[in-house]
Amino acid sequence: MSDTADAGDAGDRPLDWANEPHMSPVDTIMWRGDTDRRMRGTICMLEIYDCAPDWDRLVAAHEWASRMAPRFRQRVVDSPFGTGTPSWAIDPEFDLHYHLRRIRIGGDGSMRELLSTCEQLAMTALDPARPPWEGTVIEGLPDGKAAYFLKGHHALTDGLGAILGLAQLHSPTREHNPSKPQPPNPEPDNITALDLLRRQFGEEVRRVPHRLDVAISGVRALAHPRRALSSALRYGRSVPRVAGLASPPGSPLLAHRSLSWRFSAFEVPFADLKATATATKASINDVYLAGLIGGFRLYHEKMGTPVEAIPVAIPISVRRPEDPAGGNRIAVGRLSGPVAIADPFERVLTIREQVRVARHEPAVDLFNTLGSVMAWLPGSLLMQFSGTTSQNDLQASNVPGIPWDTYVAGAKVERM
Repeated sequence: MSDTADAGDAGDRPLDWANEPHMSPVDTIMWRGDTDRRMRGTICMLEIYDCAPDWDRLVAAHEWASRMAPRFRQRVVDSPFGTGTPSWAIDPEFDLHYHLRRIRIGGDGSMRELLSTCEQLAMTALDPARPPWEGTVIEGLPDGKAAYFLKGHHALTDGLGAILGLAQLHSPTREHNPSKPQPPNPEPDNITALDLLRRQFGEEVRRVPHRLDVAISGVRALAHPRRALSSALRYGRSVPRVAGLASPPGSPLLAHRSLSWRFSAFEVPFADLKATATATKASINDVYLAGLIGGFRLYHEKMGTPVEAIPVAIPISVRRPEDPAGGNRIAVGRLSGPVAIADPFERVLTIREQVRVARHEPAVDLFNTLGSVMAWLPGSLLMQFSGTTSQNDLQASNVPGIPWDTYVAGAKVERM
């Protein structure tokens, strides 16, 4: 976040980002996942700066960003029963002093030490009574550099939505811009449990016509029984695959994972990924997945426990151009990670085909389709239906970064 974003033509209005007053059903599933410690919906971002940002400017930048994107001032208001979709409400007790921190690592400032520090920050649960994010400046890196670690709840946004928002909050210049927009402080919301329940039941009533239309369409489809039966069978066969019920068994080496996280960074020149994708007529995502699964192959061989395949989950973006930025617009794709394939070219082609099939599954949007019903389940029961997520040996996602030079409170972002 920066104190120097362009003013543009928006005047003093906030950004059009993450401004829905209520969670979507998918956001709700993410939020309720915290009832199971294995399913905590924490997402993180790490930036490396060429110098330590000016602290006063950084504090001012975050205060400004919380007015430009009021979601950063909003807490989650849930029903007393933990059912239905929660609301977002401006926190009257919002305190930037709580959300923005500064620490200095005491060792050699290596990447390993930095990532170990970030592990501890990430594993600390977010306070559900406050806006679900924390930002930490980490100083003590070599050559006077610094890092910024942003932790938020996945209910806020998916990865692409986060980049869309952060791209508007970072600055294209190192210098302060005094002419940037200055939205007023948002007024605190006073949403009671009764207000929330009234809104939830009102939404259910408004969904009745749509559900009747769906039912009528189903009845009309019976006019062509052969076609209707064929579609129903295709969808029915697709559901177990999308739900992970048809995934390969997990690796015995990974069966007893702990609750601890470990971060590592492995950098590959983007030009090399792009060249490989061109040579194999695959996407960069296919090559990325093939590299990860190749790493699993080497690990299992070194441990003397080779496996044929592992269960893999990937997000499939269902975000449309007309969708508002922020929130989660994703579906789930399931792959049988071909660990046993040693040839990289063959592995890329196999993954390319699996991804193509996953994207075109008839039930690919299953969780979004059932979301309005699943949102009424208490968290503990909901996790029984979502437990297949924790059975994946690999959940892989890639998010494009900001494709231009950006700055934060006078510091240039060198890596993200």
